[in-house]
Amino acid sequence: MEQSVITVFEDRRQKCELTPGQMNDILALRHILGENRLSLSWDGVLHVRHFVGFISKGKTRLQILPKIYENTGLSDEAEQQEAMGVMLKLLRVSEFNKILGLTEQSSKAEQMDIMEIFISIYADKVFQVYSRQMNREYITISENSTFIKGRIDFAANLRTNPIRRDRHMVSYQSYEHDNVINNIIKSVCIKLIKLTKEPNNKKKLKIALLFLDDAREVGLTKDLFDAVKFTRLNMSFKPVFDMAKMFFYNLTPQSYQGDDTVCSFLIPLNELFEFYLFKLFDAFGEEYKASYQNSRAFARSQKADFSKTVRPDILVKHLDQTILIADAKYKNPGYQNGKYVHVSQADIYQVFAYAKIYGVDTVALIYPQFDKVASATMLVDLKDYHMNTKLVIGCIDIKNPDIEKDSAVLRKMFRFSENARTDTCVTDPG
Repeated sequence: MEQSVITVFEDRRQKCELTPGQMNDILALRHILGENRLSLSWDGVLHVRHFVGFISKGKTRLQILPKIYENTGLSDEAEQQEAMGVMLKLLRVSEFNKILGLTEQSSKAEQMDIMEIFISIYADKVFQVYSRQMNREYITISENSTFIKGRIDFAANLRTNPIRRDRHMVSYQSYEHDNVINNIIKSVCIKLIKLTKEPNNKKKLKIALLFLDDAREVGLTKDLFDAVKFTRLNMSFKPVFDMAKMFFYNLTPQSYQGDDTVCSFLIPLNELFEFYLFKLFDAFGEEYKASYQNSRAFARSQKADFSKTVRPDILVKHLDQTILIADAKYKNPGYQNGKYVHVSQADIYQVFAYAKIYGVDTVALIYPQFDKVASATMLVDLKDYHMNTKLVIGCIDIKNPDIEKDSAVLRKMFRFSENARTDTCVTDPG
C-alpha cells in the first residue's frame, strides 16, 4: 500500500477522507505535535494548529501548509500550490532554517509535497558533496590475524591465543570509507528511498548510494549522531550530515528517537513569520538595529527566589535607544470598513505591557495580509494616567516575500505625523 499524502492548512478545520489506519497514525502523532494542537473528530474533521511542514508515520504522510487567504474562492489545488510557494519562499528569504539552503524554487516544486522537496534537496546535497570528495577516515581495527601489522596487543593475545603461535591479536589503523559519517548518510538515503514516491527522487538517491558502496547501513540513534566529530578534514561533509540529522534525529518540536517509521519537519508558523519580520526591520539600515526575542526580567522577589521575564518578538533601536517594539501575529486581524475588527484585546495588553517595561512610546502588531487587496495601517492611542502609547496595527503581504520591498513598506508604516494617512482610534487598556 502506498503512503498517502493528506494536506491541511494550519488552524483550519478540514474534512478529510481517512481510512481507520490513517486515523490511528494521525492520533499517534499527538505526542509530537502536542495534545492541544491536533484534534480529529470521529467524522474525519482534522484541525492542526501552530506548526507547518510535514510528518510521516507508517503509511500516512500529513502535510500542513500555512493559511494565506480567507474565502478567496480558489480551488483546493490552486490554494495548496500557492501556500506551498509562500512557505518555501519564506524559508528561503528569511533563512529561518539554514540547513536546507533553499534556492529559488521552480513552479514544479510547488506541485510536489514538502517531504518530496526536502528529499530531493538531500539527494542533491549527497551527490554534490561526494562527487567532489570522498570521506575517508582512519579507523582503529583490532583483530586476530595471521600477519603482524600495526601493534601487537600482548595482553589480549595471551588471553585469545594461549597456545597458538601462528595468530596474533593486533591493532592498526586503516584509511576507510566505512566510517560513522558515511554510515549515517547511507542509512538516511536507504530510509528515504522507502519513503519517497517520486521516481526522480528514488533515482537520485540510488545514484548517491553509489558513492557510499563501502559504507554500512546502521541503526540511527542519538548516541551515533553525538559520536560524530568534525574537524577541518571532514568539515565539507557537515551540511549533508546536518540535513540527515534534521530528518531522523533532531526533529521539531520533539525528538522521536527509537522509531524510524516517523520522519518530520515541523516549523512553528508564528516563529517563521516573526523571523521574517525581524529580517525586514533589520534591513532598515543606517542608524537602526533590530534584535530578535530579546528578554528582560520585570518581576523579582526581594529574596530572588521568584522572577518573571518578558520576551518581545522584535526590538528596534536607533542610536542604541529602543524606539519600537513589534509583535508578530500569524492570524487574520479582520480588516473591515477601514479598521481591524479581530484584534485580540489580550494582544493589545501584551504590547502595552512591553511599552511600560521597556519605556517606549511606540509598539506594533503586525499581521500577514490575508486579503487580496492591501489593508491600511491603523494607529491606535493607548492611554494611561501618565502618557500615551502609540500602537501601530498593519499587515505585510507575504505572497511574494522580498526583504528590500517589504522593509520599505514597514518603514513607511512607521513614519508618524499629525497628517499621517492612517486611521486613528482610541483604546482604553483599562
